[in-house]
Amino acid sequence: MKLALIGCGKWGRHYLKTLTSLEDCELRWVCDSDPQKLKDAVAAYPQIKGTENKADILNDNSVQGVVIATTPESHYLLAKEFIGRGKSVLVEKPVTIDHKDSMDLIHLAAAQNRVLMAGYTLIYHPAVKKIKRFLEENKMSDHLCYLNMSRTNSAPQVSGVDVLHDLAVHDIYLSRHLTGEDPVWVIAQGGSSVIYILLGFPQGKIASIFASCMHTEKTRKITLVSERIKLVFDDVQPAHKKIQLLMNGESNHLFIAEENLEPLKRECLHFMECIRENKEPHSGKEDIRFVAKITDYIARSLAKGGEKVTIR
Repeated sequence: MKLALIGCGKWGRHYLKTLTSLEDCELRWVCDSDPQKLKDAVAAYPQIKGTENKADILNDNSVQGVVIATTPESHYLLAKEFIGRGKSVLVEKPVTIDHKDSMDLIHLAAAQNRVLMAGYTLIYHPAVKKIKRFLEENKMSDHLCYLNMSRTNSAPQVSGVDVLHDLAVHDIYLSRHLTGEDPVWVIAQGGSSVIYILLGFPQGKIASIFASCMHTEKTRKITLVSERIKLVFDDVQPAHKKIQLLMNGESNHLFIAEENLEPLKRECLHFMECIRENKEPHSGKEDIRFVAKITDYIARSLAKGGEKVTIR
């Protein structure tokens, strides 16, 4: 399958390495407006055509899908243009900054019958898949009481993106993915660098989300609590310690094979599968709609000084 990549920055380089490693993928084009970044990418992968002009990709009818990993403020117009020309797109998070822009892309992709997929990489993480399966097999999703989610960086945040769209967005989509429910209210406090979010779900379930780019260390931790069981997913730990299960006073770890820890590869393979089979991605239009809606309500709560806002 012939694909193209827009953007050779930090995440663009991750996609470049991953896409070129896939047997069934021919990465035909890489595009960036920065000549040096483009030169470096083509030097590392000389089999790929490099261009500073997106029109080269728009006019290449052999390209079926485009991965967009540019600055977030450019995502909407790029995705809109490529979908409009009949190409499926995988957009790195945040898909858009504005709720209305996300909805516009959703409607356009549906009208064009093209795949619109978000780079919600953690949905494809083998640890998240194992936790989801464990919850389903033990009928725990309906009995969860509390989710505590913490995501912090010591490095500066992505330029032009607040911590809500850069970090907290992961836990927003995971809260729905793991509970199988949409929240009914939200409380949010903080600013562009630090944010606290409470999401209230039907029947009293609560998700507490903390995200910061001002910490001294990197944390990636999710705790799920039911009446009988606690599950802790700590993504900074090695594979054999990522998932801790606490039950009946005992602590164990759920095993994940090291070779399975390639969520970005899983994500890219799924994108190709969805194009090939014309099916909806796991992180497709519905998840994009959900994240756009919830981040909009979070912004409303922030604007009201942390008031509780009902989600309609």
